[in-house]
Amino acid sequence: MKGYYIYCAFSMMLALYVYDNHSAVSLFLLIVLFIFQWLQCPRKVVITSALLSVLCVYLLAETNKHNKTVLLTESSSFTGEISSVPHSDGDKLTFKFTVQNEEVMAFYKLKTLEEKQQLEKLTIHQVCQLAGQLTSPSPARNLHAFDYQQYLYHQSIHWQLNVKRLDLVKCQLPTLTPLTYLTFIRQKGINYIQQNMSDPGAGFMQALIYGERTGIAEESIKRYQQFGLIHLLAISGLHVGLLTAMCFYLLIRIGITRERAITLLLLLLPVYMVLAGGSASVVRAVFMSMLMLISIKIQRKILLVDSISLAFIAMLLFKPYYLFDVGFQLSFAVSFALILSSQTILPRFHSSFSQLMVVSAIAQVSSLPLLLYYFYGVSLLSLPLNMVFVPLFSLVILPLCLLILFVRILLPGVSELLEQILHVLLLFCEKLLGSFEWIPAGFVTGKPHIVLFLGMYLCIYALFVALEEGEFFVRYMFLLVALLAAQCMYPYLNPKGTVTMVDVGQGDCFIIELPYRKGVYMIDTGGTVSFPKEPWQKRRSSFDVGEDVLVPFLHSKGITRVDKMIITHGDYDHAGAAQHLFSQVAVGELVLGKKAELNDVENGLVIAAQKQSVPVQIVQQGDSWQEGGVLFQIISPTGFEETSNNGSIVIDAKLGNLRWLFTGDLEKEGEQRILKDFPNLKADVLKVGHHGSKTSTSEEFVQHLNPKVALVSAGQKNRYGHPHQEILELLKSYGVYIYRTDEDGGVMYEFTKKSGTFSQQLP
Repeated sequence: MKGYYIYCAFSMMLALYVYDNHSAVSLFLLIVLFIFQWLQCPRKVVITSALLSVLCVYLLAETNKHNKTVLLTESSSFTGEISSVPHSDGDKLTFKFTVQNEEVMAFYKLKTLEEKQQLEKLTIHQVCQLAGQLTSPSPARNLHAFDYQQYLYHQSIHWQLNVKRLDLVKCQLPTLTPLTYLTFIRQKGINYIQQNMSDPGAGFMQALIYGERTGIAEESIKRYQQFGLIHLLAISGLHVGLLTAMCFYLLIRIGITRERAITLLLLLLPVYMVLAGGSASVVRAVFMSMLMLISIKIQRKILLVDSISLAFIAMLLFKPYYLFDVGFQLSFAVSFALILSSQTILPRFHSSFSQLMVVSAIAQVSSLPLLLYYFYGVSLLSLPLNMVFVPLFSLVILPLCLLILFVRILLPGVSELLEQILHVLLLFCEKLLGSFEWIPAGFVTGKPHIVLFLGMYLCIYALFVALEEGEFFVRYMFLLVALLAAQCMYPYLNPKGTVTMVDVGQGDCFIIELPYRKGVYMIDTGGTVSFPKEPWQKRRSSFDVGEDVLVPFLHSKGITRVDKMIITHGDYDHAGAAQHLFSQVAVGELVLGKKAELNDVENGLVIAAQKQSVPVQIVQQGDSWQEGGVLFQIISPTGFEETSNNGSIVIDAKLGNLRWLFTGDLEKEGEQRILKDFPNLKADVLKVGHHGSKTSTSEEFVQHLNPKVALVSAGQKNRYGHPHQEILELLKSYGVYIYRTDEDGGVMYEFTKKSGTFSQQLP
């Protein structure tokens, strides 16, 4: 089987995807792979691949079968064990809590600074009595959005526990087993760094030594993500390999024999795996390091490709859900590429600089399809910056972090100079990255179709093979670029357009994409209302509709430019996210309604638009524009409305053979005026005014428009009670089909010139 385990690994992967996603593409590839193995490999390889694939599918089926909850929603009192390091962020405390042998995600809102200081003494493995309410985790509420429910399901977590009462006095630490003691030591180590080190050094030391990133400032995390450097803040194979080599060297230097040093490292590596958090990348790195040490000890060489393949196989057999972890996929994709090229491609480059450049290029190319699939784009500066930051972190910052911790524990007074050096280095990194932020290096492609995704990997495989064999590889590079270009150009060749009611919580946001991407229009942006907080209550990262919902949604569809950003009126739940969008996407024009005086939110938008050189257009009743054969007419405001809601921009348009009326927060008085000014106005699709409030959508308005579909944008369990029951009953009495974001999530209408279909995100 030497050199053939990689076929077993790929067979298992494809078999799992066939079973879990019922993917015809994966099934086709699996059949092709088995035919190839039958023709090219020894029969024992084919048999082993088949048996492992069946076993892995069986294990996944059994895991799914037993991945059920035993808890009841009616429960309000819970006794269990804290099973993760409690994390305090502002006034929010988060930890995993095991009750009746089932884990839940627990959240507790801290009431006072004194309570926060007291509960920071909570430790992992304490047994506590809690009072609270179980709620279901949120699924993906918009197209391509992060599915938190599925993410927790793959950790066998089915509930969120909203804790109402938590008393430290009722928490006790039981007798610890060796394994639980290690996780307890991990928390102590994280807390020690936090209490004895200043930022930013503390956060980076926690990340690089214990795999805990929560101590790093959110701005730094986003900056490293922006430039494709976030992997430096995780414990990787290079990280574990360097640490193993350093420990091996030190053990030899202090007089321990080579054989005993290897034995000691084999015992210590699993310990470090637990101390480092046990993420997929850490488990892979530790497993591979142990295999290589074993091969040295028994004097029987294990090929690197076999080492990583065996790690892949062992992890999937232990936990099939690993396959659906993004970190697992990226870690193995890059590692496989580097290992497969290490024997043939890298030896051709002799200087350290050229080898570093090639390694960085291979890592970037091998991870490209996955980055596009999950994050919809990459930074063009990622490759050159990785060439600078990888050696800096691996050879300087990581050893310095380890040395500081070692020296601080043994000689506390001596570590100050080292800490200052680390502080200067990290600030240098921040300033260096900050100096590149003005460069528009982001390359957004949208989420590639699975066929295009697989085509990219086949092209990358052919590219590496050509490099190994010394053939002309430019053709494959050209093909890869062509596939990327096809992904970027597809929207401009697509004859279908869409209207999407984005679920932004309690607010409004509609995104219209015309066929062939003749125009992209955003009607309102939603917005998160924030309330004043004391310094201790402020969180590292607060939810923002623009950053957390709209930008990912736009990028998933490959949208980097909004031709018109139409703000119906200046309420925060319609315009609050607009300023953030100015810095993330190009805006062709900001459109506001005519009125006697703009409010503070609208004035802020005008200032932000001017800074970005975005023209501002003021529209009123009678204005219109036409694009791609679609006429958009402004039927309100007149500019003389007495209230902000009735001053909303109201738009009439025909999209996909349906007449649409977008009403903002128009109320009954405004509806009456519109009916008077436009007596022949009809609408097949009505955007219900003011989130379904009873101050809007009069019976006369509904009767006159005679809509077939009503769209209601309202937040889940919002405090206003939107949409009001009487409005829903009114619409139903006229046979109107209702879509609402609080129950259906995002709603999309896909259309051509003559027809269209509605779909909703939530079943």
